[in-house]
Amino acid sequence: MGFWNRLGAERNAVCGIDWSALGNLSRKGELLAGLRSCGTMFTPEDLEEMLVRYGKKLTHVRKEYAATLLVSARIQIVDGYHRMMTAELAAVHADIRLPGSWKEFVRSAAVQTRGKRLAELKYLIAAYAMYIADEPAHPVGTPFPGGYTVELHEGVYYCPVRAVQGGIDEALCRFCPAVQSRERDLVLSREQREFVERGEKLESYFYNYHG
Repeated sequence: MGFWNRLGAERNAVCGIDWSALGNLSRKGELLAGLRSCGTMFTPEDLEEMLVRYGKKLTHVRKEYAATLLVSARIQIVDGYHRMMTAELAAVHADIRLPGSWKEFVRSAAVQTRGKRLAELKYLIAAYAMYIADEPAHPVGTPFPGGYTVELHEGVYYCPVRAVQGGIDEALCRFCPAVQSRERDLVLSREQREFVERGEKLESYFYNYHG
């Protein structure tokens, strides 16, 4: 794969992403090109080191839960990087303007990643997920305490901690396109929710049918 950096950069070296320059971009196509250019500065070892460091944070987490978190982290980090580096946008999508929050995102990234090589990579991958793919930084299926997960339902991404995490200044959550999980998502099982929603749709159909 030609996008890998094979120069053997030190793991603690800072790539020096020009967040200000990225912040001046206004369309998805421009941003994707910028992210891919920055992404070439990193190595496969950077991705593995991110996973190793994440794993160390889970030392005191229940084994089964930690294993599930690591699977989600690999999807977020490794798959996310590869998607960023190989993605192509149709012309109509490349011309879509970035939301106003993009400039705030890069300002936050510049502060949070200063002097931290792997943090730079984390924010690049998150930028692709949230501003190019219009997805949450945490992939669908990412578990949270209580047995709740990030979900995609009828085109909407739901996160069980979106409202809670949104106030944390350094978190990516405040830029995430996911919305807070509905109360029923935190009470009912998926099967129960689907049963209730089918009933609601039928009721709506009969109530609003004027044929």
